[in-house]
Amino acid sequence: MKLLAIYTLLVIVGESAAVGLGELVELTYPGASLLSFLGLFFLMLWVAWRVTLLIARE
Repeated sequence: MKLLAIYTLLVIVGESAAVGLGELVELTYPGASLLSFLGLFFLMLWVAWRVTLLIARE
């Protein structure tokens, strides 16, 4: 249960960052905002899982 809570917290923080960066990209390159957001979205899911596993090993 602890791992799920850590993963959820990391995903919320990471996805908030992805949304913010996607909004910044939209201001300068509107055509690239969707691609950058989707890339960051899936990257944050993977990073959050890897960090959760690192925390679990300790």
